Amino acid sequence: MENIKLQCHLKKYLEEQDISVRKLSEEINERRDTINDLANNRDMNNRQIPASLLAKLMMYFDVTLDDVTLRLI
Repeated sequence: MENIKLQCHLKKYLEEQDISVRKLSEEINERRDTINDLANNRDMNNRQIPASLLAKLMMYFDVTLDDVTLRLI
């Protein structure tokens, strides 16, 4: 299988809606470090992102999974 890189577009949504990582983490009840890592695309090749977290982000920002993530080959 070819190498696939996962990119998270969370930072874009945080900036567009002027929401801090801290506020988002509190509102969706997720660890601030986890949200910060996703927003900064830190260690994405080795990260397992729970479906529940992705669902929370999609609901919070009213976006689809494709809007939040992008897989590059």
